[in-house]
Amino acid sequence: MSSSSPALSELVREYQSTQLEHKRTTEQLRKAAIHDIGDLCDTATTSLSAQLTRVLDNQREIESLSRDCALLVQQHTRSTTKWTKLVDQFSGALKELGDVQNWAQVIERDMLDVAATLEVVHASLNPADTT
Repeated sequence: MSSSSPALSELVREYQSTQLEHKRTTEQLRKAAIHDIGDLCDTATTSLSAQLTRVLDNQREIESLSRDCALLVQQHTRSTTKWTKLVDQFSGALKELGDVQNWAQVIERDMLDVAATLEVVHASLNPADTT
């Protein structure tokens, strides 16, 4: 039994040594994994931060362009309203000119009727002056 005792002790020492080496390796791998996960998180955070900054910059630019566009629409609306009023005024003025022209034509016809009537009356009163 004494011969097996040293072999058993050797096996126990070998087992303990292997276990210790396994624990060291596991601890090194765990530390490396934690370090790598930290690096991955840092990289992801940096990338997301950069993308978020780009998104926020784009949002600010869109908001600025939207405000500019709204101002231009307001200016265009005011300009369109002014042009509409001018066109309405011009249209009214043209209508008035047409009314004046029509009135002048009516007056001219009436005056021609009066002149013709006067000629007939004059001719009937002075039959000798008919030329």
